[in-house]
Amino acid sequence: MDAQDFKIIPLPLWLASSIPQLRSGDTITVTRLDRLFYSVQNLIIVGTDLRERGIRLHAVEQDIDSNTLEGRDFFSMMSVFAGLHHEFVRAATNDGLAAARACGKTGGRPPRLTPEQVEQAQQLYDSGAPVPKIARTFKSAPATIYRYITPQMRLSPLSWPVSG
Repeated sequence: MDAQDFKIIPLPLWLASSIPQLRSGDTITVTRLDRLFYSVQNLIIVGTDLRERGIRLHAVEQDIDSNTLEGRDFFSMMSVFAGLHHEFVRAATNDGLAAARACGKTGGRPPRLTPEQVEQAQQLYDSGAPVPKIARTFKSAPATIYRYITPQMRLSPLSWPVSG
């Protein structure tokens, strides 16, 4: 499980500014872990970082100490549960998207131009109309028109091949 797998919720300002100043052998003591961390993901990420740097985390009311075997086991179990929760959320999201597709719904923004308008824009472009003018015709941006049309190589009379 990597830090990229989790949505990070910002730490309290006092904690975020204090953590970089801590050194190996220091201890953070709190009454309960929920006073320090807003999410299990933050608890795991920051707790792991603190443990790797040799900084002790102690929650008095919950009797959790990162320097004891039980404390390390607690963080390991929380990491497993957080990963499991992440997988459940991902699976539920994918199931929901699949169900929506089965009902004919697609995600994302609807197309700006209808297929008929795309065909008209292509015909205008092929006949030599400038893209900004085509965009004004369909009340859209030139970038939108460029996404829909297929550019054809336009040859001016000066670039025609000369046989000779």
